[in-house]
Amino acid sequence: MALMTSQKVPCSNLCASLATGVHTFDVLSQSQFNLHAYILVKDGDIIASEKLLNIKGHNAVHSCHCCKIQGIHNVSSHGTVYYTPLETPDLPHQTRPSIDPHQLPLHMHGDFLTAISDLESATTKKGWENIAKQSGIHGPPALCQVASINYARSVPWEWMHLFLENIVPTLANLWTGQFKGLDTGTENYELMACTVANIPSAFVCVLGNIVEDCSMFTAEAWGFWFMYPTPILLKGQFEEDKYHYHMLKLSDLMKIMVKLELREEEVDILENRLIEWVEEYEEYYYQYDEDLLSTCTLLIHGLLHVAAGIQFCGPV
Repeated sequence: MALMTSQKVPCSNLCASLATGVHTFDVLSQSQFNLHAYILVKDGDIIASEKLLNIKGHNAVHSCHCCKIQGIHNVSSHGTVYYTPLETPDLPHQTRPSIDPHQLPLHMHGDFLTAISDLESATTKKGWENIAKQSGIHGPPALCQVASINYARSVPWEWMHLFLENIVPTLANLWTGQFKGLDTGTENYELMACTVANIPSAFVCVLGNIVEDCSMFTAEAWGFWFMYPTPILLKGQFEEDKYHYHMLKLSDLMKIMVKLELREEEVDILENRLIEWVEEYEEYYYQYDEDLLSTCTLLIHGLLHVAAGIQFCGPV
């Protein structure tokens, strides 16, 4: 953590200098002025975002930087990794209330500042650890010198890393029986062997059979495969059509999100459709079963914040 933060010190110092103002010469007016520049948004993969914000991140009790959702773990199997489903398993030892996706307990910038202040005021190691556990925050973010950054909103869930490098591969692993050693529970969504063939290499790199090996799939390959040939290739491949329809919904949503322009009403519709998709995902793959909690990764939860990120930062 310290290494990752220290690597960003030069960037933080530069951003602070630009915000203060850099003496600059205007060749048109032949005069000098102070040039001010402010960093407003920073994106990246989930690990980089967690390091940037100096938060505990995935697998922690409070793992999301956008909201205060409390994770739950597999108590029966003595699991130590926390997951973020909306619905809590109906078991006596699972006491966290289920979460309304329309009323998420959102983080505010001030929540980060309060937690950082509390951490700095802690007088014992145990007290510091308790504050960090309950807040999900380790300390000041890497760009703490820059007042233009909103810690709760300026690091949005970025499209490529969220979808192409995480959610789409997760679905492929579920469909091919290769997700964390889990079975399908009471559902039946595993695919028969299917190939992606005869796609000209001018469109994308050569794609293999996802059942046999998808290790060579790049983000570009996952995106092309999921949004274009797959809606046709997987038609009729599932035992039940609902899994195919569920996949089609996400494919359509992904195409909407990469539009150069989105109207405000489109973003509102997008938010509701993403909530609906996550709820169906939990119904089909998690099934509200404690033993299948690991399907409810932080990345799936991140879908609930994509629309808000677009409203604040624009499509990313």
